[in-house]
Amino acid sequence: MAVVQISKIQVRRGQKNSNSGVPQLSSAEFAWAVDSQELFIGNGSVLEGAPYVGNTKILTEHDNILELASSYQFASDDTAISLSVSRSLQSKIDETVSVADFGAVGDGSTNCVTAFETAFTELFRNANDVYKKTLLIPNGEYLFTSDFVVPSGTILRGETQQGVVLNIGNNNIRFITSQGLDLINFNSTNRPTNVNFSNFTIKRTTGQLTLSGVADSEFNAVKFLGEYTLGDSVTIATAPAAVFWQNSLVGTRTTNVTFEKCVFQENAISTKCLQNTVFDTDVRFQGCEFFVNDTAIYVEGVATQGTRWQINDCEFEEIAKQAFRSTQGRNTLIQRSKFKNVGNGVNGATYPSTEMVYFGEKEGNQLVDCSSDRQQAAATISTTAAFSEAYNSARATFVNKNYADISLSDSFTPLAAFSAQNKFTIINYCLRLGEHTRYGTATITIGDDLSPASHGSDVSVSDTYTYSPNTILSPGGNTMTNFEFAVAKSSNTALDDSTAAVIDTVMLTYKNPLTAGIAGSISYDVAYGV
Repeated sequence: MAVVQISKIQVRRGQKNSNSGVPQLSSAEFAWAVDSQELFIGNGSVLEGAPYVGNTKILTEHDNILELASSYQFASDDTAISLSVSRSLQSKIDETVSVADFGAVGDGSTNCVTAFETAFTELFRNANDVYKKTLLIPNGEYLFTSDFVVPSGTILRGETQQGVVLNIGNNNIRFITSQGLDLINFNSTNRPTNVNFSNFTIKRTTGQLTLSGVADSEFNAVKFLGEYTLGDSVTIATAPAAVFWQNSLVGTRTTNVTFEKCVFQENAISTKCLQNTVFDTDVRFQGCEFFVNDTAIYVEGVATQGTRWQINDCEFEEIAKQAFRSTQGRNTLIQRSKFKNVGNGVNGATYPSTEMVYFGEKEGNQLVDCSSDRQQAAATISTTAAFSEAYNSARATFVNKNYADISLSDSFTPLAAFSAQNKFTIINYCLRLGEHTRYGTATITIGDDLSPASHGSDVSVSDTYTYSPNTILSPGGNTMTNFEFAVAKSSNTALDDSTAAVIDTVMLTYKNPLTAGIAGSISYDVAYGV
C-alpha cells in the first residue's frame, strides 16, 4: 500500500547544552535536542506507575552505544560472584588492542607497514603508560612491502604461531627508541629495550630481524621461516640471516636477549652476530628448534671477548655445516641439546664433512650432556675423517650410549673412530662377553705432533676397569683380562697416510683372543676436550 499522505507532527525541541538544558517532560512527551542530536521522552509521574520521575533517553543512530552501556559488571547475574564492581563497557573493551584496530588487514596482499607503525606509535611511544598494552595480531598473513620500525617497549603477540604470518620478504624489521631515535643515535641510556615478541611467524626471503642496539628483550615462540634448501651454496660472511645484529660499542651492545621456544626453519643462516670490539655479551637460546639451515648460529668475534652465550635444550636437525660457529669468543655453554644430521652437507651422519660445533677459542667454551647421531653412525668408517663434533671445546660430553658387536679376533679390530683434534678422549664403557661384564674407562691421549712421521708414537690409551667375576681364576677371568684396547693414528682423507699433511683420525681397536674370548657387545659414551 502506497503512502499517500504524511502529516506534520512536531515535538518540543531546544538545545540540550544551553543553560536550561532538557526540561522535565510530561508523561509520554517527546523532546528533541537539536545541538546534541538526542531524543527524550517523559517518564510520567509515580502515580501513573513510573518507577521514577524524569526523562528517558531514546536510542538513535547518533548515540554512542558504549556510553549508554556504562554499567558492565563481571558475572552480574551469577550469585557465586558477589564482589565484582560496575565499570564502563568502553574500559572493558579497551583492555585488549589489536593491530586490526589501526587498519591492519591480514589478507596477504594489503601493505600493513603503516598500520603496524601507527599502532606502535599510538601505544608504545605514547607518554601515557596506560596505553602501553600488549598489541595483538589476529590470525592472517600480513604483507610488508618496505622496512618497518618497532619502538622500545613494544609487546607484540600473535593469536597462534602458525596462523599469524608477518611476510617481510626482502625487508627488515628494525628498532628505534620510544623517542624515535634510530641506530646511529643510540647511546647507553637511550636505546631500544624491553621488546617482547611472541607467538607468530616471520616469513622472509632475505629480510632480517635486526637487533643492533637492542637489549633486555625476549622472543618467545616466534618462527623464522626462510626459503633455504639443504645444499644451497652459502657464503657465510655475506649471507643475510633471519636474525642479525652488530656490536661496536659497549654502551649499545646487544645483550641480555632471550630466544625461547623459537623455531628457525629453512634459513641459510638463522642467527648472525658481528662483534667489532672486546666486551662481554649475554644471549640465551632456550628450547629452540633449528631445522634445515646451512649454519644455525654464527658469531664473528674478536679474541678474548666474552661471548657468554647459553644454548640450552635446543634441537638442531638437517644443518649442512655447523649448529654453532664462532671465529673468536669465550665462555659459550651448549648443554642438553640434540644434534641430528648436523655437519654432513647433504649426506647422512655416516659421512660427516665438518664439525657440528666450531669454537674459535677453547677457553671456557663447552658442550655438556648433549646427544648426537654421529658417533654411532660413523664409528668404524675408515674412509672418512673423524671430525670432532665440537672443535676446540674445553670440554664436550655426550649422553648417547653407543653400541657395537664384539667378535673373536687375535688381531686388533676397529671399534670406534675419534678426531685427532682432541687432546684427550674418555670412553666410559660396559663390555659384555657371554655372561661376564666389565665396566671401565679407556682414555686416549694425543700429543701435539699430528704429522704422519709420528704415526704411532704420539698417541696412547690407558684402560682402567672392574669385571665380574673379579678374579682371574674364576670363570670368565681370562676372557675379561685378555680383552684389550689399542689406538692408532691415521689420515682417513688420504689413501696413503705417509702422504697426508696431518693426521685427522684416531682409531680405537680391540683384541678378543680366540683361545679365551667370548663374543659379545659393548656400549659406551664419549667425552673429550682440548
